[in-house]
Amino acid sequence: MTLVDQYLRMADLANQPERKAKTYITRAGQQRTVTAKAATRGITGFSIKHIYHLIKNDQFPAPIKIGHASVWRLSEINQWLDSHGQATSSEV
Repeated sequence: MTLVDQYLRMADLANQPERKAKTYITRAGQQRTVTAKAATRGITGFSIKHIYHLIKNDQFPAPIKIGHASVWRLSEINQWLDSHGQATSSEV
């Protein structure tokens, strides 16, 4: 039996800031509300911008493109987290 790797999206990896609900009026005069979204903490604890900065500097696993979506293998992220945690604890 082979294990199938799981994939993560950026929303799983990066912190997402809180978004408050917004209400606006369309050109047709209808009132629309964009719902609020609570802040979430991704498994890395970094922002999206910082993750892409790390990718650019070859310090974070590069995404895999599936169609227009960018995804990361969970196994690669876990390896990166393990190595990152070891480097931090050995530096102290």
